[in-house]
Amino acid sequence: MKKIGLLAGGGQMPVKIIESCLSRGIEVYVAGLVPFAEEETFKDVPHVMAKLGEVGKMKQFFKEHGVVDLVMAGGIKRPSLKELIPDWEGAKVIARLAMKRLGDDKLFRAVTKETERMGFRILGIEDVAPEMMFYEGVYGKVKPSKEDMDDIKRGIEVAKALGAVDVGQAVVVQEGMVLAVEAVEGTDAMLSRANSVKKEGKAPVMVKIKKPGQDTRTDMPAMGLQTIEGLKKYGMGGIAVEAGGILVIERDEVIRMADEAGIFIIGMKIK
Repeated sequence: MKKIGLLAGGGQMPVKIIESCLSRGIEVYVAGLVPFAEEETFKDVPHVMAKLGEVGKMKQFFKEHGVVDLVMAGGIKRPSLKELIPDWEGAKVIARLAMKRLGDDKLFRAVTKETERMGFRILGIEDVAPEMMFYEGVYGKVKPSKEDMDDIKRGIEVAKALGAVDVGQAVVVQEGMVLAVEAVEGTDAMLSRANSVKKEGKAPVMVKIKKPGQDTRTDMPAMGLQTIEGLKKYGMGGIAVEAGGILVIERDEVIRMADEAGIFIIGMKIK
């Protein structure tokens, strides 16, 4: 692999992917998605800034640079149809997607098919930056207790059920009781709800896994410093994530912050 195209949203994930690829001699061409990505982030690589609906603009940019392999990374917010101002190519794609009728998983699969229809190939982040994937085992100095492991087991069961109906990917458990599940409002809101109903005593734990059958090429779950800050803020004891199914952003800083806060991090194989 000599070059890739990166469809980049917000946050540090696109930055880390660029750094990883460049360190291994892979050329990176970036389409920064407005308003989520910041152009300053891509000043050292060839790039174009485009709105989600400007499909033709992005397609032309990648074709001009001979890009076939694409990676999608970074945070974006699913827009309403009113928020999209598509170009001609984008209008055709939107018409085929029928966005209002698709849940997130189906939408991402449809986007992948549309992208491949244009002659591109979608890669997963693990294909271009494998070091960003969570491995199995404990990260840092803090280890989960037996009681924590019991809550993690319970959390995995619930998270699997949530993912199967395309609701969320995370859950908070305390002494076997589910305090909160992740919905459309995201992780911080889930942790806040859990904090508001938690009992005295053992700290709750968070579990985050990928959804069953999730296409991680276009929707790879991740955690980073913001997650650790939330766990600390809301009094959580730690987090268990799916090894091989979740990305870790700024790994060294994540471990350092977790150790300082007395929070455990563990990667687990999910069957």
